[in-house]
Amino acid sequence: MQVNSILERFLIKGAGKHLYRFSNADNKTWLMPAHNMQVAMNLYQPSGRNGKIMKALFPWLHHLLIIRKIIHAESVYCDITDELKRLFYQLFHETEIEFSIFCGTPCIHQKITMQISKGKHILGYCKVTDNKEIALLFRNEANILKELGRKGLKEVPICIFCGEMTDGIKLFVQSTAKTQKSQVIHEWTALHENFLDNLYQSTHQFIPFEQSDYYRILTNLQLHIEWLPQEVNGTLLTSTINQILLHYQGQEVDFSAYHADFTPWNMFMEGRKLFVFDWEYAQLTYPPKLDRYHFFTQTAYFEKHWTISQIIEYINSEQGKWIDQKMYSLYLLEVIARFTVREKGNINGKMAESFQIWIALLEYLQK
Repeated sequence: MQVNSILERFLIKGAGKHLYRFSNADNKTWLMPAHNMQVAMNLYQPSGRNGKIMKALFPWLHHLLIIRKIIHAESVYCDITDELKRLFYQLFHETEIEFSIFCGTPCIHQKITMQISKGKHILGYCKVTDNKEIALLFRNEANILKELGRKGLKEVPICIFCGEMTDGIKLFVQSTAKTQKSQVIHEWTALHENFLDNLYQSTHQFIPFEQSDYYRILTNLQLHIEWLPQEVNGTLLTSTINQILLHYQGQEVDFSAYHADFTPWNMFMEGRKLFVFDWEYAQLTYPPKLDRYHFFTQTAYFEKHWTISQIIEYINSEQGKWIDQKMYSLYLLEVIARFTVREKGNINGKMAESFQIWIALLEYLQK
């Protein structure tokens, strides 16, 4: 996705609000307004120590040139188009809204995310793309949230718009319960456990295995096994998938909804409740509670910076007794399959590092 070309279609440069543009070492870029920056920085969710320090201090020190030079922040002036202003007014019933922008994680499904606020209040979030494939993810998220709402789940957003603007850019707009007092929880707690219990109880159903989303993703990988990185043991993956398919063949299985990116940066705590957002990769018929394994693996790698050996050591420790090795294998197969198909063989950088971990863990669990 050409981020700058999309920004140019809904931002008017050279006038309007004063923002700072800055990037991190992973080539992720943000635009943050100078006004009410504390509120705007809720969009900035760093996992590293330096990023967390910057989030805490930059709203107070951005007027100092030396600070802006240290983080390579550039001053820009821009405003959103009148068409977008009218849409946000219709959705949020507020004029003179403020916005911050995250230009997305560099990958095949990179998208822009805007946080919409008014004074000290966060009104909602808007995802932006011009890519038809990503627009389908927006539609999937809208459908998932509608279904979860119908099932009575309250701790998820409401999709308030999913459609296209006159210039062809596609938008997904959602509500939020987030406030300045919301907390991001980086350790597993009873709140996380209760959320997944509630998700399971609300969405589980017995269906033929061959009709499940989980069956579809495994067989999709079988069709595209050549997209795996060369260093990956394709024989092991094929054998493990065949075992799963044979085990569940012709059976009615108890499956439920799966978020697919259940991580600290996609949730927050507000009023002793856990709210979870970014459901674009979610599916409704997966093995129950695989999300806990994703939370564990992603935080172990991205936040605790554990090696493969340290993760395996944890699996075998007293603390790791909660891990069901069969369920962990089902999760690893899913995440390997999903990202292999998503990236269409273009696996490099951080993604390649993640693949090394997933494959090594699967090999260990299959011994």
